Amino acid sequence: MEENQNFSKDNNTENILTENTENTQTEAKADKHLLTLHLSHKNGSKTLHLKKGHLIAASVAALIVLGGGAYAGVSYLQTQNRLTNSQQQLAEMEKENRKLTQRTEMLENENEEYTQHINEIQMKTEELENKMTELENTKQSLAEEINNMSGSTTSTTTTESTEEVAAKSNDTASTEADLSTACLSILENGSTSQSGEKTFTTIVTTSYNKATSLSAQLDKMNVMLDLTGASFVDVATNVTETLAQYSSVPMGYPLEEYVISTEFNPDGDPSISDGRVHKGVDLSTRSQILPISATAAGTVVEAAFHNDYGYYVKIDHGNGFTTLYAHNSENLVEVGDTVKKGDVIAMTGSTGMSTGIHCHYEIQLNGIYQNPKDYE
Repeated sequence: MEENQNFSKDNNTENILTENTENTQTEAKADKHLLTLHLSHKNGSKTLHLKKGHLIAASVAALIVLGGGAYAGVSYLQTQNRLTNSQQQLAEMEKENRKLTQRTEMLENENEEYTQHINEIQMKTEELENKMTELENTKQSLAEEINNMSGSTTSTTTTESTEEVAAKSNDTASTEADLSTACLSILENGSTSQSGEKTFTTIVTTSYNKATSLSAQLDKMNVMLDLTGASFVDVATNVTETLAQYSSVPMGYPLEEYVISTEFNPDGDPSISDGRVHKGVDLSTRSQILPISATAAGTVVEAAFHNDYGYYVKIDHGNGFTTLYAHNSENLVEVGDTVKKGDVIAMTGSTGMSTGIHCHYEIQLNGIYQNPKDYE
């Protein structure tokens, strides 16, 4: 009995130890398995145990995945920002390139305009130089003409005494000297007044874009020179007219009232008047008989009737000039008479080969017919 009881006790003790061992193993397994999943299916069930190491590995993997994703996202954003910046820089460079292209085109256009301006300036400069040279030559010619002016010596009749001829010569010389002095004074005063009124602006160019300003200044100089030239022409005209009153150069027309009915046409140009050869001008008086005046001082060398010219008068003015007045109704001077500018020498008419009352007027210089318009 005692042995049985002892055996029972031993069995109980073993069972308790076994249970404790199982509980310990269970607890150890429980410690090893953090999460247990039981999966059921048709053929049975399956148990999945999730250990701490698995959880740690999963956490590490998750962290790696999340970190990699975050890093990838940051890298993507940085790359996107770099790409955006690169695109902006590229756009700015293209914009700058377009600006440079436009600037280049503008510079090319400015260069072309500058070249054109330079060419225009050169032409204008040459034109101004020519005008100034022409004015200077005209001034010198007038001065020479005044200085070399010789009075028209008039012939005296055989009844005049030597003392009278000498007296007239002295008077003529004195008159010529006074006239020469007066004309030179007019010329110099006219030139001085013009040069005093017109001053040219000093031009300073510092770069090529001043070409337009230089061209404008030259235009102003050209205008001023034209004005100076016009004023100088007026002065020269006054001098020439003054000289013509006492010199041998014909000036103006022999009638106060007239209409030019036939132009000067020595070559028979069909585009001039009626196209026939005409070595003078016809001055129509519109059926009026008007006085004809000498256009310069001189001596009557012919006063007669001609089948073509009718009654005509020819005057020798000296220095190679002669004038002829034809188709007169009456000649009022004779051969050998001396006349001054403005003296009446005949009356207009329609004698000879004429179709109406007018004066046929001719000028010759050393035997060459001149256009009377050049001596207006």
